[in-house]
Amino acid sequence: MFWTTENIHFLFLHFPIALFSTGWACDFIGVSFSNRSATDAGWWCLLFGLVSSLFTVGTGFLADRLYGHMTLPFPFFETHGALQITACLIFLGLFILRFRNGQRLPEGNLRSVYLLVAGVAVGLLFYGAHLGAQLSGRI
Repeated sequence: MFWTTENIHFLFLHFPIALFSTGWACDFIGVSFSNRSATDAGWWCLLFGLVSSLFTVGTGFLADRLYGHMTLPFPFFETHGALQITACLIFLGLFILRFRNGQRLPEGNLRSVYLLVAGVAVGLLFYGAHLGAQLSGRI
């Protein structure tokens, strides 16, 4: 079989990283150039990033049986799983905000706050991915 409990997480982990970061980039482009289709793409990337993160976090818990780092999730900024779950929860909050706003970005100053929070979440996601690569011995 092409996957085992040891490597199934690696089959899923790139989808949320790609979708969340692309969604943030599309939202940023959409705001910068007043392009509604770009912000629509950001919405869909956010949605499918959340869907894919369910599988990624689930397989991450399977992989954690090998590494065991989630038994002690602190210090927070040194724990791959804690950072990734936190980033996903931030994206879930942003999704709920947009869903309640008819899939559109917030208006006014909240739009800048939304983009800033999403950018921070992408940064956490990238850093957490780096920690995961270190944890698995890939770098």
